[in-house]
Amino acid sequence: MWKRKSQLNSELIKYISLVKQLGLTVISLILIILLGAIYLEKKFQTDGVLILIGVLIGAAAGVLSAYKLLKRYLEKD
Repeated sequence: MWKRKSQLNSELIKYISLVKQLGLTVISLILIILLGAIYLEKKFQTDGVLILIGVLIGAAAGVLSAYKLLKRYLEKD
């Protein structure tokens, strides 16, 4: 009984860690690219176009990175 409970806890911790890593990957890429877009926006004053493009590129990069991370994780199991 203890062994089974320990395995469940181990699996739960592994999945929580995976979800946390996926979330941090997506959020960090969006923020990094957004900060770069805000800097360029202030420099070139393009009325928010660069910020919109930065958010879209950041979201796409975050989702792609999360997909690759999840794919690598699932192939390992």
